[in-house]
Amino acid sequence: MSRIVVCGRKTELGKAVSAELKQQGYEVVLISADELSENNAPLIAKKFDGALAVCNTIGVPYVAHWSDTYVHDIYCSRMLAIREIIEAFRYCKEKPKAFIHVSNAMVYDEYEVHDEFSTQYTDSFTAEVGLMETKEVLKAHKRNPEMRLSIVRSGYLMYRSGGLFKVLHRVCNSRVFGCLGDGFQCLPMIHIKDAAKAISMITTDDNAVGIINLTIPSIASMRELTVAIRNKSRGPHITLPDFVVKFLVGRAVSMLEQNCKVVPSRLTSMGFTFTYPNVDSIISDLYK
Repeated sequence: MSRIVVCGRKTELGKAVSAELKQQGYEVVLISADELSENNAPLIAKKFDGALAVCNTIGVPYVAHWSDTYVHDIYCSRMLAIREIIEAFRYCKEKPKAFIHVSNAMVYDEYEVHDEFSTQYTDSFTAEVGLMETKEVLKAHKRNPEMRLSIVRSGYLMYRSGGLFKVLHRVCNSRVFGCLGDGFQCLPMIHIKDAAKAISMITTDDNAVGIINLTIPSIASMRELTVAIRNKSRGPHITLPDFVVKFLVGRAVSMLEQNCKVVPSRLTSMGFTFTYPNVDSIISDLYK
């Protein structure tokens, strides 16, 4: 049985990816961020030894109330995990055949529609973190050129218990309604079930090399998403002024107001079929 190591025992994506891989018959070893932070590379290397792949999903969620400490954690949780994984590779007797790292898709500028070959980036905090992750992960390839490297740039993960959906669902269930900004900014997103299936495919496909965008194939706006959630909520809604919505979301509003149009060209060309290809299908499933 092929063994795959998933870093991110406590992340929603890590749990979803491991469940998907197990369903496909793979042996899955889960590693937490705490284990990586113990600076115990030789011990971690034993878990990596001979693995088909190492898939990293570690990182505190972006969608949250940002304090100064939390902003620091967003950056450090990702960078420290990458560095510990790369250090563990150094101690492996038989290195994993592939390293898959999951980053964020909010790195691209607001003007164009971006596929994986785009190099037009923005200067936001999320872009800075995402590009620093890419730079750090490339060190793994430089040190281990025989290891396949995939950098997955994921849109907002849509799931019931947290993330962007939970924020907007809470507001709409309170019988209020409001969009961040003008509502026409585009948000890359994907249902967590599709994300898990796609990452599972990328993890086990020898041809999945380099940057791969992980978003729904249709470009969706904040207003489209908010209206879809409001329509699933019962009763009348009061429209909130923009400044009130911003107050409820906190400093993370700067990320949610960012316009970013991303398409998963490579994922589509690999033959991936989306179960939830648009906003309506995603929201309908989350309200079941």
